[in-house]
Amino acid sequence: MRIRTFLTFIISLTLFVGCSTGSTEHTYLVIKGAIVFDGNGGQPIENSEILIRDNAIDCIGEAGDCSVPMGTEVVDAAGKFITPGLIDAHMHFFQTGFFDSRPDAMDLNETYPFTEIAAYQERNPERYFDTYLCSGITGVYDVGGMSWSVALQEQAEENPNAPHVAAAGPLLTPVPGAPFDLPSDRVLVQLDSEETGVKMVQYMSALGSTGVKFWMIRADDEDYMSRVRAAADEIEKHDNQMIVHATTLEQAKAVVKSGAKLLVHSVQDRPIDEEFIDLMKEEGTIYNPTLIVGAGYTVAFRGAADIEPIPITDPNGCVDQRTRELITTASQFKDHPRMSEAFKERLQAFDPETDMTSDVMLQNLKRLYEAGIPIVVGTDAGNPGTLHGISIYDEMEMMQEAGIDPNDLIVMATKNGAMAMRREDDFGTLEKDKLANLIILESNPAEDISNMRSLSHVMIKGKLMDVTTVQRH
Repeated sequence: MRIRTFLTFIISLTLFVGCSTGSTEHTYLVIKGAIVFDGNGGQPIENSEILIRDNAIDCIGEAGDCSVPMGTEVVDAAGKFITPGLIDAHMHFFQTGFFDSRPDAMDLNETYPFTEIAAYQERNPERYFDTYLCSGITGVYDVGGMSWSVALQEQAEENPNAPHVAAAGPLLTPVPGAPFDLPSDRVLVQLDSEETGVKMVQYMSALGSTGVKFWMIRADDEDYMSRVRAAADEIEKHDNQMIVHATTLEQAKAVVKSGAKLLVHSVQDRPIDEEFIDLMKEEGTIYNPTLIVGAGYTVAFRGAADIEPIPITDPNGCVDQRTRELITTASQFKDHPRMSEAFKERLQAFDPETDMTSDVMLQNLKRLYEAGIPIVVGTDAGNPGTLHGISIYDEMEMMQEAGIDPNDLIVMATKNGAMAMRREDDFGTLEKDKLANLIILESNPAEDISNMRSLSHVMIKGKLMDVTTVQRH
């Protein structure tokens, strides 16, 4: 069942129950006095008023615009700033933020058996739900993982203490597999024939996946691209969407021509050109730059090599205890076979101040931004060195460094993320009848996107929480 269909079912059921019992009672809350950025990119609302009925926005405007029922709970937010809840449009629930979940990069099976890690990840998504809400993130898009991740969509929708989830499930790829695959559940499915691709799309669509992802593209292999196109045609038949990991200009052009709706990494081999921009516009493709995830691996390796601890900037204590222990004990692997002297020399040469992304990636992002291509904020969280939740601030700050105005970054981190998740009718902007997902900030994010770090409260599905008191699992 698609998540929007599921949400409609829940709303209809609620209305039916209300009618059958004769109950007309609702819970109201009004937030007054803040400067509001509604996510649409226009002028902020000064001295605002947001009336919330149950889990949705009933009215939003300036003071006095809303008819507030007697007995409504009032939250005074004078001097504060409000935006829609943030959306991380690229993350992975099966990954932990360290190498225990990526044995292809560094095999830690003797210390952390991957089979146990994979089972733990499936059983315990709540700790990431907490981490994301604590970070002001009310929606996440898992763009590749084991098939169980798709079920998180409905689980999270029913959970009042969870962000909204979109999930794609296993990825189609030219490679035969990876060390993070299991006999019972795979992350990577080899696209070895047109039939495999078609069946994969049919299965994932029947499960209710939001998107089907292709990992790595052999753009110069016509036989392989014919398999990609066959799968892309099937995706369209099922009203699903094609997501692609493409990091070269040749790959990106090839998949946009095939109907890709979301590119989940930057073009990083060379500057983009007008042909690519025109293709993106024609197809309406969304661009997710993921500027810092590559350097995150190096940061994590440096921690494992005992060169420099993996940084955790987490004043609200959002990172769960299990992840924190992984990160703070990383140096136990300083004598791992992966840590050759030559490798350590390369790690020593890395400068976290200047080497977190490349000039080509920054320049390509700026050019697409100036061309009006829709852009989202996505971290690729779960990969080593890119922690769930808190990494979104580093990513947004790097995007601002590329030359993106913070006003526009607010839209990218909210409205555009909801669009990528195919939930733009439900949330992503602060408008009447949309779900009440928002964050309250102490400082103005439109002046500097780093002010997103001044988060004090998050509201998810109408429930307002101080971020320091978000339940921890």
